[in-house]
Formats: sequence, structure tokens, C-alpha cells
Amino acid sequence: MEVNEDLKIFDEKLIDKFNSLSHNKIDYWDIRAGISTGNSIEFTDKKSKEISSYEVIKCGIRTFFNGGWGFVVVEDLSRNSLINKFQKAIKLAQLSESLCNYKFKIKASDVVIKNFELKNKVPLENVDITEKINLVKEHEKIANNFSPNIKNTLTLYYDGIGNNLFLNSYGSRIYQKLSLLRVFSSVYAQKNGIIQRGVNSIGGIGGFEITKTNKAKEISFLSAKEAINLLEAKSPIGGTFTLIMDPKLTGTFIHEAFGHACEADLVLNKESILEGKIGEKLANEDITIMDDPRFGKGPKFGLPYELYGSYFIDDEGIPAQKTIIIENGVFKNYLHNRETASRMNLDPNGHGRASSNINKPQVRMGITILEPNDWKVEEMIEDTKNGVLCEDFQYGYTDPTTGNFQFKARLSYKIENGVKKELMRDVSLSGMTLEVLNNIDAIGNEINFSDGMCGKGGQSVRVCDGGPYIRVKKILVGGLR
Repeated sequence: MEVNEDLKIFDEKLIDKFNSLSHNKIDYWDIRAGISTGNSIEFTDKKSKEISSYEVIKCGIRTFFNGGWGFVVVEDLSRNSLINKFQKAIKLAQLSESLCNYKFKIKASDVVIKNFELKNKVPLENVDITEKINLVKEHEKIANNFSPNIKNTLTLYYDGIGNNLFLNSYGSRIYQKLSLLRVFSSVYAQKNGIIQRGVNSIGGIGGFEITKTNKAKEISFLSAKEAINLLEAKSPIGGTFTLIMDPKLTGTFIHEAFGHACEADLVLNKESILEGKIGEKLANEDITIMDDPRFGKGPKFGLPYELYGSYFIDDEGIPAQKTIIIENGVFKNYLHNRETASRMNLDPNGHGRASSNINKPQVRMGITILEPNDWKVEEMIEDTKNGVLCEDFQYGYTDPTTGNFQFKARLSYKIENGVKKELMRDVSLSGMTLEVLNNIDAIGNEINFSDGMCGKGGQSVRVCDGGPYIRVKKILVGGLR
């Protein structure tokens, strides 16, 4: 695997210079440098809004000394520029150390020396941008032609190829080449003064083969169909019901309501309901939750690409790994980056992530999963007398400090005496995270995943979340009536 020419500047001579400059001045340093290329295509109502290609070459230098961090962005990857910026980063770490109240040492980790490349069936660089534009046009055509009541459509296509290098003072040297692709479809329909929206997307780590899957071909059709069907749906009468969540909504709950509270930076800042709860029983014994962003899940689910939240290493050079969060109802682990793990005297578990090389890593999820059990969704419905089946997530609010959450589901169905009834819209659900974990009384036997971007601290990173259908007793459901 050939290293990109622009990154060969980081040779052993330059690394030795960094080590010499930092000796006895700081405790730790790391560098993330990369060249990213790709395309962005946006169409609205069959008209182009943006068609662009990009190339970005940037580098982030991070230094640490006794609790203080320094961080410098470098755009000129020349030897002199890198040395000058490295010296500046050292001074920033020393200044930060003099101002910070909490002193600690970064815990050493294993050295990783590895070249990693994920081979794609249809490499993005082999596909002309005209074919990518025609793909977006076709999705716009499908959505707009679905019904006269379709009033607005939006299709976004994004792809990128990243050649990235990670170095640190422990001796890790990691070079990786990955490509990703995502297509997003949003459709608005209107009738008799009512406006409804359908949204679908597909994203993955791989090449243009992602667009050839059945799911990719159907996203604009499904968005249009959802929007049209919701025009005829009724809003529910509010109350307390038994709720069945589909895999997408299960994933949303596990990620948004529970997962963020597991991030150790929030715990250290006393912004999490899970502070001090390691070893406690937080859910019923059938509940096991993990975050596992390792490659390999895509093929297990019959996909010709890897899941969108997958990564080989996190943005601090820690290999991706399975982290058990809850096991048989017992809370086992927080998610950590280097800093939070060091402050808690633990090993980092691969959850230090940044949106790019020029952003500082934060504690973030990757692929968050609730493990399946043995129920079929048909059995859950038949076993429910008065309930609601909710599918997918529209928007919501969560507070990891209190555990309160409020979600709005995209599609919902009334359940009466074990029978799935009419479609409903504008269905909201709210509750307390830990109460819900204890009120899950049925867990499905098949997993599905959603892809998306998760925001935190001004950054967005790619993630997946998912699980099976689950049934929750006594959850507050509301609507417009």
C-alpha cells in the first residue's frame, strides 16, 4: 500500500525532530494529517443547487502536558511549517497547564504500526461525476413523479476518499485509506392545508456499489410514499400506552436517550445520570447494550459495504473495539477517549472521535446496539391490547443530566386487541431513560441499523445505531388531539 506523496513529509527524520523538541517539555503529542477528496451534489425540485468537487490537505498537531492541551492546525505541510507549528503547540500545552486546575497524566497505550486499506468493489475514483449527477437526477425524478401532491424534493449525494496518517509520541504509525458515500432524500407533500415529510437515507464505508443496493434504489420512492401516506393519517389521542419501537426508533433511543449519558466526558462534568453507577443494575436482565464500531458488520448483514459508523482506529490512534455498556441489565462501562480514561485510571476504549483532522477529538459513539432476544414483532403486536407501534425518528430532545427524553416518531400505528390499525401522524413519546430500560418487556429477534450524523460540541461524526423491535410498558404518548 503506497503512502500518499504529500504525507511522505512525515518521515523518521521529522518524527525524531518532534521527539527532540518535545523532550522534557511535554508528556505526549499526536499528529493527524490527511488528504481528502470527494464530491457533493444537491438537487431540489429536479434543479441543481450544488455540484462541487473538493480536495483538502490539512493537519492537526496536539500536545499535552500535565492536564493541559495544545492544539494547532497546519495547512502548509512543509518541513519548516510543521516544525514551527509543533513548537507553537508545545507552548500552548505549557500555557494551558499553567491555567488548568485539574492535573493528570495521559495513560500510555499500546503502539500500533499498521497500514490499513478497505478495498471497494466499485472505487469512487473510477466513477465519473456525470454518473453521480445522473443518480441524483433519477432520485429526484422518482420522488417528483410519485404524486401530484408532492410539492418539494431534496436529494443530497456526498462521497469522499480519505488518505490519513496518525503519529504519536509513543511510536504509533498508522496510515489508512477509506472511502465513504451517503445519499439522502427528503420529500414534502401537501393536501388540504396539511404538509407532511418523508425522509430516507443510505450511507456506508465503501465505493459506488453502495448506490446499487435495493435500499439505495428505493430511498426516494420510500420518502415520497411516506409523505403521501401521512397526509391521510390521523393524530392520536394522548395518554399512557404500551409502545412498540421499530429497530430505527430503538436505535435512536439507545443512542440519544441512553448513549450520550454513557460518554465519560459528560460523566466527569457531572452532566450524566450514570455518574457513579458502574456495577449497578439499571435494566431488566434481558437488556444488553454495546458500542462496537469494528469493521465486519456489513457483510454479516449481507451488505456489500461496511456500516457508516465503522472505523479501524479512533482519532486518537486507539483501535476500534467492542465496549459492553450494559450486560444482562448491569451497567459495565463508560465510553472513553484518552483524557477521560486517564482521569478515571482506565484504558481508553476507542471512542475519541473528531469530525476532521483539524478538530479536537471528543468522546463519541460509533455503532450503538441493543442486542436481540427471541420475540417476533408479530407476536408483540398480537400480545398487545392497547398500544402504539412507532417507526423511525423525526426529531427529539434528550437531557443526559436528568434522563428525560421527548421524541417524535415518523410513522405510527394504533394497536387494538392485538391488531395493527390505522396509520397515525405527529405522534410524540416521552419518558425517563432508566424507567424505559426497566419497562422493556419484549425484545425482537432481528437487528437493523440506521445511519446518520451525530452532533456534539460543534462537530458532527458519522454513526450507526440499531437493535430489534422492542416493547415498552407505560410510556406517555401525545399527539395534536
